[in-house]
Amino acid sequence: MRPPQTGTSELVDVVNLVTQLLWADMRQSPRSIEPSQWVTLRHIARGPCTIGELARHKAVSLPTMSKSVEMLVRRGWVERVVDEIDRRRTLVRLTARGRRVLADSRRRSEDLLAQKLDALTPLERAALAESLRRARAALAAEE
Repeated sequence: MRPPQTGTSELVDVVNLVTQLLWADMRQSPRSIEPSQWVTLRHIARGPCTIGELARHKAVSLPTMSKSVEMLVRRGWVERVVDEIDRRRTLVRLTARGRRVLADSRRRSEDLLAQKLDALTPLERAALAESLRRARAALAAEE
């Protein structure tokens, strides 16, 4: 096992704090959304996908994912559609309402984090933003 790099422990702690903060806020928002629903909606927002693809992404069983999708359908956030290329497949895609829920959730999360980070100077915020851009690029390169 290699020794941890400088900053990795801090990053793990920050990710944990941000996750706890945002997920608690999501549950208390006027349009309450569970974190697992938010993760599913974000994946579907990348493009229509099958329930099997969603299940693999979230590492859950097909029946579990099917129940989760059914809840999202009942809330009006996603819809099932027949794949135009392979009519035997059913895809799940966001509805206009689902896109609004995601956009509202993101805006609310960004506002909350901006409020929490107000204690930083403009120079510190700029340095943080640059570091986060580089971290995102490094992490995305692994995918």
